[in-house]
Amino acid sequence: MKIYACDFETTVYDGQTDTEVWSSALVQLTTEDVIVHGHIEDTLAYFTNLSEDVILYYHNLKFDGSFWLDYLMNKTTYQLAFEWYDEEQTCGEWIDTKKMPRHSFKYLISSMGQWYTMTLKTEYGYTITMRDSLKLLPFSLQDIGKSFKTKHQKLTMEYTGKRYAGCDISEEELEYIKNDVLVLKEALEYMFNEGHQKLTIGSCCLEEFKKNPLSPWSTIRGDGLPDYSWFFPNLEEIELDYSIYGAENVDRYIRNSYGGGWCYLVPEKANVVKHNGHTADVNSLYPSVMHSMSGSKYPIGEPIFWHGDYIPAEADRDSRFFFVRFRCSFHIKEGMLPFVHIRHNMLYDSNENLITSDIRDRNTGEYMKAIRLKNGDVIGNIVTLTMSQVEFKLFLEHYNTDSFEILDGCYFMATSGIFDPYIDKWKEVKMNSKGAQRTLAKLFLNNLYGKMASNTDSTFKIAFKDEKGIHFKEIKANDKEIGYIPIGSAITSYARNFTIRTAQKNYHGATERGFIYADTDSIHCDLDVDEFIDVPIHDTEFCHWKIENTWDTAIFVRQKTYIEHTTEEDLRPIEKPYYLVKCAGMPKHCKDLFVYSMQQDISAEEYSKLTEEGKKFVDVKRDITDFRLGLSVPEKLMPKRIEGGVLLVNTTYQMR
Repeated sequence: MKIYACDFETTVYDGQTDTEVWSSALVQLTTEDVIVHGHIEDTLAYFTNLSEDVILYYHNLKFDGSFWLDYLMNKTTYQLAFEWYDEEQTCGEWIDTKKMPRHSFKYLISSMGQWYTMTLKTEYGYTITMRDSLKLLPFSLQDIGKSFKTKHQKLTMEYTGKRYAGCDISEEELEYIKNDVLVLKEALEYMFNEGHQKLTIGSCCLEEFKKNPLSPWSTIRGDGLPDYSWFFPNLEEIELDYSIYGAENVDRYIRNSYGGGWCYLVPEKANVVKHNGHTADVNSLYPSVMHSMSGSKYPIGEPIFWHGDYIPAEADRDSRFFFVRFRCSFHIKEGMLPFVHIRHNMLYDSNENLITSDIRDRNTGEYMKAIRLKNGDVIGNIVTLTMSQVEFKLFLEHYNTDSFEILDGCYFMATSGIFDPYIDKWKEVKMNSKGAQRTLAKLFLNNLYGKMASNTDSTFKIAFKDEKGIHFKEIKANDKEIGYIPIGSAITSYARNFTIRTAQKNYHGATERGFIYADTDSIHCDLDVDEFIDVPIHDTEFCHWKIENTWDTAIFVRQKTYIEHTTEEDLRPIEKPYYLVKCAGMPKHCKDLFVYSMQQDISAEEYSKLTEEGKKFVDVKRDITDFRLGLSVPEKLMPKRIEGGVLLVNTTYQMR
């Protein structure tokens, strides 16, 4: 089977109402013979005439695949390889690849709009499978070239211009086009030569973890120990009485305890200019807490449940790990940092770190013990929570409770070191390598934990065509391989615990110098390095912190939105201080425009490329205090589906 790295260049010009591919580049792995077609149909004909199965990698299939989808649905006679179960077309499934009719196609687009694959069965019975290399290598092509130190590097090109399918391609454009696929080709070759050919980097990590010969379930050892499924069984298959435990199976019960990273800004310190601080990042937070050196222990096997207002002594033994479901009302203790989230409840904001279970009136901001709904029902402030033992103990330290009652729980056998062989291997590679090997090691260290929490939801989207164009509808499905959620929940609990406890030790009050902001594996404090409390510093060691940057001025607006004027990196002076801008949803280009407007140092060449709105924006002198809610920055590119595919159109970013 031949494998290719591919890329489209598509039309971008003022006033366009449709779009098309004007350059379709492809290069087979292990060669450097780049082929460039001027029409998408030429590329389809090329692969069809090979008369063999091929795999094509596009770096961001969501973009390139949109052009393939439009072309197949509107310009060819290819039929959809889909089987409907009902006449109303509300449920169905994709036909298995081996059983696909000739001259048909299918695709995998998740309910969240993530594109994974597209598969064509040609009239000769061969398959053309397109994959998204961004899922395997989650970086931009520019970053891939730098981190993998590929022979070829991504170049720059002016995208806007009156181009069309079959147009002449200049030598400069051709060099840019070729380099894009050659960079991707080199990175893919490296991954495949290392044996990593799964669809996503997470799947590659899980496969590596399962097959590690030093793991206790390894079949290579041949010593009769239990296999992988004994350590990590499918807990969805163990049913529960919903009327007692509030969940239909063990997986669902424990999944209620699963959460992400801790992201918190001290409210009194928001939108206040801070001075002379440091940002400390944990070295590989998730691998740190997964490794036995952290002291963490992890659940394995099947659980034992209890029901009633107590925690069994057996559950709290060192060789056990428990999960507990309880109900109470709560409020934060004086001087303690909040971290509890209540999700899937309309009375609480799902990403808010709650200081109380009292219900906040969204209009007045006042807290109430109970609220009356329009239908007359009264809902109080007593909530039901499910937590891992790590988070439960932290909860009791940080919050006062009323009407507290344990409903039930379960406990597992627990062990440490199950991740050590996997982590030790990649830690050593990371510490003793450069370029591609180091990048690969970082990927494998940081992408395993998420696979342990995978659920079965495989809801996908299917495209329809009408007079208004192509649109999508969701088809419910639940056939994805499930992870072992007790491990997933425990890992993220330990990680939050690590960051929260460190932030708490360095928090000296809402109006005092100290902890300001945290995001998963980092804390930002207006403290000198020698003022940090229990922040062991080392450039690479697990369970230690690295002083990522030193800043003289900073402002924190909200979660994931702040600016720090960086003067040092890794406690080393830098040649030219710069503004580090973080803002969820704001593209890099818009961040650059804001910095240009503060520093007034944009080059004439860059200035000439801006739209009139962009020029007007950077002409206004701003300072760090202008980075706040209400800020509007032009030239945010947003995808818009039009005839032919997708066009990136200029819009305005607004900080709301």
